[in-house]
Amino acid sequence: MSKHKDSSEHRGSKKHSGAKKHKKDDGACEVTQGRVRSHFLDGETGPWAKKLAAGSTTDEASDPDDQTLRPAHRQSPDYSVPSSIDIVADPVLHAISTRRSISKLDPETPNDSDLRELIHAVSSVADHKGLKPWRFIIIRGDDRIRLGEALDDAGEVHRKAGEINAKPLRAELLLALVASPQDNPKVPEWEQHATAAGAGHLLELALWQAGWGVMWRSGNLTNAPAVRRLHRLKDKELLMGWLYIGAVPERYRQRLAHSTRPLPDPDQFLDTL
Repeated sequence: MSKHKDSSEHRGSKKHSGAKKHKKDDGACEVTQGRVRSHFLDGETGPWAKKLAAGSTTDEASDPDDQTLRPAHRQSPDYSVPSSIDIVADPVLHAISTRRSISKLDPETPNDSDLRELIHAVSSVADHKGLKPWRFIIIRGDDRIRLGEALDDAGEVHRKAGEINAKPLRAELLLALVASPQDNPKVPEWEQHATAAGAGHLLELALWQAGWGVMWRSGNLTNAPAVRRLHRLKDKELLMGWLYIGAVPERYRQRLAHSTRPLPDPDQFLDTL
């Protein structure tokens, strides 16, 4: 947290003292900067545009002919009121902020009854018209070998006798996530795909909070005909990948306990109209 504590003050100092220096160092002409500021004000909020837009000077703001000025009603997000959110103390927020994808999992897995309860919980995902356009398929044991064979078939991979595709064996339990759109004139297919992805992400989080590790995997062959046949998909359904699920290795738990990796700066995801 300490790495980001003074970030707002740092940005503020750039606005007052770094604008002219920025122009000189970048070698960007006045016209280019004007265009960039205009793009920023129109909603193009990449970090590079944000920095250049902040380079507007008092003299520029007083020019009535400058069409790139910030509209009088436009404001940046207001961070002056302290937050009442405590990510560490809130168990849900803490689980969200600490969740990590675990690529190497120990063999223990939740049982099917546990999965049923977790999926019951994540069915609260935002879902326009309550269509529930998603489902999961449990893959355990030799079914993972069948998945490997389907992937080989899709990728035209030919193995020697006795060899198998070991990729689906990286976890004892896989859950295939299927987007299953329903016909509804008010809910386009892309929105139903978003709902299905939301259910997958919520289940990842629920599994993490319950103590399990997860890795969401997909790839270019995910919806190849051979793979779709194995999962018995209907024509309109979309396979969105597999959640590889297992126990988190103790060595990884130790790494997480001492991790100092910061979360991304939320400013890059937040803006106003």
